[in-house]
Amino acid sequence: MQTLLIARIGKNNIAIDIKYIHFIIRNNGIVKLPHMPDWMEGIISYRDRVIPVFNNKQKFGFENDSGERKRIILVEAQENTLFGINIDQYFGIEKANENGTTLKLKDNLVSVIDVEKLIDDKEVEFAKKL
Repeated sequence: MQTLLIARIGKNNIAIDIKYIHFIIRNNGIVKLPHMPDWMEGIISYRDRVIPVFNNKQKFGFENDSGERKRIILVEAQENTLFGINIDQYFGIEKANENGTTLKLKDNLVSVIDVEKLIDDKEVEFAKKL
């Protein structure tokens, strides 16, 4: 059985296994850097650490809308490296009986994000240098 955090990005519902979630923080602004990789929207500061935030369109194939993202989920990748996922709304925690790429909750399909496949070694190395 998996325990999943359920959230919304634009019109898309996502789920992430809570074993990868470090914290959910308020989005107080993402700083854009010159010459950022395509996968990165910008950076945030969290407890004296610089955290890269994913570009949702690039990483998930979701169209960015003009809505203001209110929260950032900090997911922990290999070697204690944190990455941010910018979300519109956090719904809560759900249990799922089977592992898969989608989950059905109350007539809604939810994309289950596999954090291990989401973040590659090159991105981890980039994040360590920030």
